[in-house]
Amino acid sequence: VKTPFTIISNNCWGGHVYRYFNMPYDSPTIGLFFESTDYIKFISNLKHYINQELQFITLEESRNKDLLIRQNSDKCPIGVLDDIEIYFLHYKTQEEAFEKWNRRKARIHWNNLYFKMTEQNGCTIEQIRQFDKLPYKDKFIFVHKNYGIPSQVLFKDFEDEEYVLNDTMRFRHYINLINWINHKPFKKHQ
Repeated sequence: VKTPFTIISNNCWGGHVYRYFNMPYDSPTIGLFFESTDYIKFISNLKHYINQELQFITLEESRNKDLLIRQNSDKCPIGVLDDIEIYFLHYKTQEEAFEKWNRRKARIHWNNLYFKMTEQNGCTIEQIRQFDKLPYKDKFIFVHKNYGIPSQVLFKDFEDEEYVLNDTMRFRHYINLINWINHKPFKKHQ
């Protein structure tokens, strides 16, 4: 892979891809996650949200406080861009999250964007359909069962679960990253 690219992911999955290719993190969505509704909003109006100044709130102010507590994510910095929340899971402080978000959003390759979502963090079938309808060519969503959605990639490790519990391990069993980044068919084992 020679052309720089930006992965806009609903969680920290993109960081694994950049490490796989030994490339810099050219995406602000590294080390964090979104609740599914907010991720759909974020990518539906990406330039609007990217141009907002990142603010921070407390756990008590978060509308997803219960989700964060359930997932043991209640200590992470919580960012806000307009009407969406971002959970900086792998950051210790607001200052660190703010600095890395701003540095990495300046690196976005607007002419080479890739979108990835996973059925988790409150994801519903309606949100899976919304994601599938977005006008992005290079996109996919990891799902735990076959919904018959064109952009789905079935993550068979979690067929007996309610959702995809962890998409950062074994994902290369289901997609060919080199093909995906090169705009070629990339799904495996479907």
